[in-house]
Amino acid sequence: MSQAIIDKVKSTMNTAADTITTVAQNFVEKNRTKAKLNRLRMVMKSESELMNRAYIALGKEYYEMLKKGDVTAADEKQKNLLGVIDNSKAKIAKARECYRMVLESQSEFVYAVPSAPEKKPAEVKQEDVVDITVACSNEDDYDSNPFDAVAEKAEEVAEKAEDAAEKAAETAADAKEHIAKAVKEALDEEYPDGEPF
Repeated sequence: MSQAIIDKVKSTMNTAADTITTVAQNFVEKNRTKAKLNRLRMVMKSESELMNRAYIALGKEYYEMLKKGDVTAADEKQKNLLGVIDNSKAKIAKARECYRMVLESQSEFVYAVPSAPEKKPAEVKQEDVVDITVACSNEDDYDSNPFDAVAEKAEEVAEKAEDAAEKAAETAADAKEHIAKAVKEALDEEYPDGEPF
């Protein structure tokens, strides 16, 4: 009988500790998802700005051609600018698709029904992920790069979020140990012989 009470208390404490651990893991996963979404937003924004700069440069080139009266001449710089615009559009499309996939996987995680059969997640090629995260690969073609400071700030924020999540997980583990220790001490104090009756 006394062992049953001790087992019940231990079971309750283990359940509480497991719940704390699960909450911490969910917090970590949410922060990772937010960091991914922020990175994808940054890619879309920086590619959009790069594309806009290319449009402006292309417009200036076209204006100079019209001014000279030679509309048919398309030099290498204009072809390069057209390539930058096309590449940026492709990267933005990939980033948007990845963004949608992350949001869908997050909503599936939040609204998942335990008895429902799991769907096979869409396959994402590693080379696509690399293409998406390497934003503004053509920015050396221009005089200034306004994205360096923004990218550093985004990485710093993402690192802080991951550090906070790791600290929360560590705190949960410490809390689990503390609860187990407190239960053991309380039982030892209440029943020094180890027998509750």
